Amino acid sequence: MEEFKNNKKFQDIAATAKTLFWKYGIKRVTVEEICKEAYVSKMTFYKFFKKKDALAEYLLINVLAEWHDQYRAIMKQDIAFASKINQVIALEQKASENMGEEFFNDILNNEYPDLQKLINESTESYHSEIVEDMIEAQQQGEIRKNIKPEFLLYLLKDISEKVMDENLSKLYQSKQDLIMELTNYFFYGIL
Repeated sequence: MEEFKNNKKFQDIAATAKTLFWKYGIKRVTVEEICKEAYVSKMTFYKFFKKKDALAEYLLINVLAEWHDQYRAIMKQDIAFASKINQVIALEQKASENMGEEFFNDILNNEYPDLQKLINESTESYHSEIVEDMIEAQQQGEIRKNIKPEFLLYLLKDISEKVMDENLSKLYQSKQDLIMELTNYFFYGIL
């Protein structure tokens, strides 16, 4: 798909699908709707993507990679760790602000196992990286020395599970609100 990255129709399909998926979820959006909104034929769609799931995977890979690049850029700054965390929280909020409840549900409820696997692998990698960054901040005296990195990793995994907790989700207007609450709880609880 990378060979098509600069193709206008490919870009139109990807941008349209992202907007529709984030708003309505993957399951509810059809290839026909994507094509209609992007002003392309189904034949053009299938030239670039074998199926709708492949398009969703492409978008998710790019969103996760972009987020990771932004995270790394934040962590490389020569500023206090608390300021970095504030920027990471803002990044989390920005990344999730246009994602609707249906999109989260489609992925979190295993409607698309390949996408769930992709997110799980990305989350594992991201969590490990966060812990490494926290260990470094700990060594520099910006995080309490008496917190075990293994404990931090456990909490990160627990937070990921809390996002899927239906009873907890009912307390918030949206998944984004819950994610931000958990993110704030985690980061500000350790500083």
